[in-house]
Amino acid sequence: MGIKYLHSITEIKKEHCYETGGSKPLRVFCSDLNYYVCKYHKDAGFPFHLFNEYIAASFLQIWTLAVPEFAFVQINKTHTLQTAYPHYYFETIGFGSKYMGDFKEVDKLFIETPVIKKDNETGRNSFLRIALFDIWLSNEDRSFNNFNLLYNFKENIFVPIDHASCFNGNNLDKEPYLITHNESILSSPFLNRFFDRNLQTNSNNIRLSIIDEFKINVSRCHDELDNILSETPLSWKADTDFLRDRLFFLFSEQWTKACLDYFTELFFLHLKSQ
Repeated sequence: MGIKYLHSITEIKKEHCYETGGSKPLRVFCSDLNYYVCKYHKDAGFPFHLFNEYIAASFLQIWTLAVPEFAFVQINKTHTLQTAYPHYYFETIGFGSKYMGDFKEVDKLFIETPVIKKDNETGRNSFLRIALFDIWLSNEDRSFNNFNLLYNFKENIFVPIDHASCFNGNNLDKEPYLITHNESILSSPFLNRFFDRNLQTNSNNIRLSIIDEFKINVSRCHDELDNILSETPLSWKADTDFLRDRLFFLFSEQWTKACLDYFTELFFLHLKSQ
């Protein structure tokens, strides 16, 4: 896959420190002359949250969803003075997603935009595929209250960002479980904006098409898993055998069936709710 290794080349401006409720990423100007939204490692031990970002972005690429280009980014400590963050945050190489400044951040007001309508096939399909991806990876951090989505108006597609809370909130070392209804974007009003108030006759065909694609994509992710794990940065000191064992559940018949059944349940539940 050839993930790029980059480094910061200018001081990080104070206004480029994102005061989110979670990881507080930084917008960093990097050695390929592009800005990246970067996350870093605050604690000792293996950086599970960075690994989650990396594995999710890698799988999203395989799913051909519009995840921003990503790289491993070493932030120079001398470039962090304005952030007021401790230098040890940047001892470990971080994870960066290319900054997409021309994309619109999705929020509750975005629901009323004219692009969210039933004849927007590309927008609808990207929304449904991301919803199923989140169920599969137990992503608890994309919902009606926190979309973690951008929208590309040029191509009319949703762009997923921020996957540190996959595997039930960064708990890859614990047994997985399905996210709650409220933790799925299927519970947001977007779904009914993409369909008529009454169920369209083709809604089930759309669902089945998403499911067929899911099965193919999961198989492809399984085939690429060893390659993805082999590109984990050496400085993360990953226990590859442990990570492979813990990720095995994603490809089991029991888990994939549970995810598809749950996707179908939420799809029809919230499609009928209006």
